Amino acid sequence: MKKVAGFLSAAVAVIGLSGCDGEGSSYEHTYYLQTYDDHYDEYVGVPDVYYECGSYVGYTGSHGGFRMNDGDVCTFYDLDDRVSYEYHILYLGANSNGIVGLAGVDYSCDSGYRGTTDRDGAFAFDPEYIHPNYPGDRCNFYF
Repeated sequence: MKKVAGFLSAAVAVIGLSGCDGEGSSYEHTYYLQTYDDHYDEYVGVPDVYYECGSYVGYTGSHGGFRMNDGDVCTFYDLDDRVSYEYHILYLGANSNGIVGLAGVDYSCDSGYRGTTDRDGAFAFDPEYIHPNYPGDRCNFYF
């Protein structure tokens, strides 16, 4: 059940992030931190990851859900080898089943990984990165 590729995922991501009034209004969104389970061919939410997105602070929900507003910088903490089936790849999804990825989101991680999420919402991190104040990598996403 690979993600919908190309135009559809980009269009849905753009529609989800665009305001209607042109005044720079901020809209609340729920997106999903996910991993891909190749054995079952499905995207699985990553629960209980601490995050901060503007005024939203907490842990990802049972399906990996997190809340944010347009323009927020979201930081995910303690990304280590327990959160991903694909060792160093996670995904940002626009829906809980992972079919639509969040493409084109810039990110940077403390480990040095940085870039832009691909059409599936994939990003790389270092699961073995150790910071003196927390285990695992910490990644910032610039919505």
